[in-house]
Amino acid sequence: MKPGAVVITPRDLAAFVSALFAARGMRAVDGQTVAEVLLWADLRGTASHGVSRVPNYLGMIDKGQLDPVAVPEMRVDLGAVFSLDAQRAAGPVAMMAGLAAAQTRARAFGIGMALVSRTTHTGAIGCYAEKAAQQGFAAVVLGAGPPIMAYHGARVPSVSTAPVAIAVPGGPSGAIVLDMASSIVANGRLKQARQTNEPIPEGWALDANGRSTTDAAQASIPLPMGGAKGAGLALMNECLTSVLAGAPILSAMLGPNGKRAHVQNASIILIDIARFRPLDAFTSDIDLLSGIIHSLPRMEGVDEIRLPGERGAAEAERRRASGVRVSAKSWQDLLKVAGELGVPPPAIKA
Repeated sequence: MKPGAVVITPRDLAAFVSALFAARGMRAVDGQTVAEVLLWADLRGTASHGVSRVPNYLGMIDKGQLDPVAVPEMRVDLGAVFSLDAQRAAGPVAMMAGLAAAQTRARAFGIGMALVSRTTHTGAIGCYAEKAAQQGFAAVVLGAGPPIMAYHGARVPSVSTAPVAIAVPGGPSGAIVLDMASSIVANGRLKQARQTNEPIPEGWALDANGRSTTDAAQASIPLPMGGAKGAGLALMNECLTSVLAGAPILSAMLGPNGKRAHVQNASIILIDIARFRPLDAFTSDIDLLSGIIHSLPRMEGVDEIRLPGERGAAEAERRRASGVRVSAKSWQDLLKVAGELGVPPPAIKA
């Protein structure tokens, strides 16, 4: 554990985060939802999307970018397909509302698709895909946001890092979850590198002038994964989330009179597996496939072949027992806002 870092039980950390949002006017149930999604990332070792985001979310409330009491509203209802206007609600609150409604529609029609528009930072979208898979659905979740990544060949922020999450029930951990950004590395990971002053590999990002850099302090524009492939994926995410929902982000912000603002959109697509075949037969086949992948001949120097999300699931199991490590910087930031809001911090395990 790095010097200055602290370890807190998951329950205490979730209660602490919930209390911070409650102190800023958020309903208790909504604060718990935000805490749950942030903690999901921290448990899996993805601190860039964990509780380190809390001061930023609270700052968005102060700036009027996030409405702590907003309730997502149904805008278009076509049965299996619907659109929710999040009205600047906290991203996890809007996404959980969309997920719940999509599950209901998928049970009724075999498939449910939610367009969630005008929300704020959604957190790690793998959380929503995993939740759906644990209920017997195959899930695809797409995210879109402001332009922060360079489109292939461009030297300016042009598209979002456009995350994609796909999950199915089965496998060693109960669900196989692919959760990835369309950038080489998530923007949150670059922010972490800046906080810790660690160098970054060549090809991760550009500086503000559009030049490649290995200095995290100068890295401001992430680069797309696979060049044109990652850029194309990010562009199509925008088409199938923002444009389809009638809430364009990129065209509104990239034009000559465009203004940058914090806003995100998402698509949630759920398939009720039991409509196609018995769920236990599906998971049995997934288990069989998982075993085959695990037993593939390994390249020299490779100790283990893992399935998507397997490392994170194992880490989450370990941290549920041992506690969640919060970096010194993130802990100090949390203590600062807790002091301002009069919220007592939780006990520290180590």
